[in-house]
Amino acid sequence: MTPTRLGDMPDQNGDTGERTIPVSPTVHIEAFATHCTATWKAGSLAQCIETLQTSEYIEPTATVVVDDTTIAGREQQPVRDITPTETIRYLRVTPAASWTLSWEQRTWPVVSMSGTLSAGACRHMHLGTTECPGWPDTATATLKESISDV
Repeated sequence: MTPTRLGDMPDQNGDTGERTIPVSPTVHIEAFATHCTATWKAGSLAQCIETLQTSEYIEPTATVVVDDTTIAGREQQPVRDITPTETIRYLRVTPAASWTLSWEQRTWPVVSMSGTLSAGACRHMHLGTTECPGWPDTATATLKESISDV
């Protein structure tokens, strides 16, 4: 028997709750009863940190949880103090907003936003953490529709 991922389970209407936003790299949206999760292949950690440190959506004092292979356990630091190193494998920022953003080194870097997502913040973070040249209006409309279902 093949295990079923939560996003693959149809709801009462036959919808899996998962959508994709037609940008490059693709944004995958999973809608749950209480929140949404958006994930995409990301660029480098340095690119992600620069986006976090310069974003209007994240205050400079926001806490970042950092998993660095040279340190036992996870550390918490303000976003303004994070410096990219090759030994960081994971970070999660929790701004004052109702969502969190994580960067994780897997086979390739992955960014995940989870919570009550804002279309503007999601678009901004995707553009800042990837080489995506821009979002067409249809992609933004699809995102707004996807996250408003929650």
